[in-house]
Amino acid sequence: MLTRLAPWLPLPVLFATYQMAGWIARWLGRPSANELLLAWDRRIFGTDPGVWLVQHLPVTVLNGIDLFYFSYYVLLIVAPWVIARRQGRSALRDLWTSAGITYFLCYLLLPWFPSTPPRLLLNGFAYGGPVHALNLWVLRHFSIGANVFPSPHVGAAVCFALCHLRYHRAGWWFLAVAAGLAISTVSGGYHYGVDALAGAAVGVAGDRVGVRVYRRWSSPGR
Repeated sequence: MLTRLAPWLPLPVLFATYQMAGWIARWLGRPSANELLLAWDRRIFGTDPGVWLVQHLPVTVLNGIDLFYFSYYVLLIVAPWVIARRQGRSALRDLWTSAGITYFLCYLLLPWFPSTPPRLLLNGFAYGGPVHALNLWVLRHFSIGANVFPSPHVGAAVCFALCHLRYHRAGWWFLAVAAGLAISTVSGGYHYGVDALAGAAVGVAGDRVGVRVYRRWSSPGR
């Protein structure tokens, strides 16, 4: 029984770490980074990217994109399950090593950039729809109630995709999901544009570092 559960133990650990990072952020009580993140968005994109997407895309398209945001919760199960099924426990440990480092980097930075999600700060995100409502319900009941910089959604999705690509071309499908998820974090007002960019960068960095760490741990003679 414990052997079967062991590969899934990182999931509750990641959730607990996320909640702890939120508690530390509240305890530190640092000044809000809202203006800083807005300024970065406007400097990089020339506008508020989430508001721009809402203004230029039909509601049906926005709700379709929102499916990618919800897919994150499915991805947390599917990504490790697929790699374990196809490549075995060794590849699964490889994935969790890289993902663990990615999440650690995101949650390490979280307390230093306390901010409000753009959907609560800017007008234009109340486009409605069942998927958007479902995502908001999940966030109300399970999130720390604050924006996270960098986005762990994007970071994990990119990291999962890169890890899968090391073993099988199916990783391209995961990379496509990661791209859609990154857009959805912005179009739904869940994150700032820079959150998504930073999350992608952290996902790449976490994967690169994770590869080296895992290979060193699993090398003969250790």
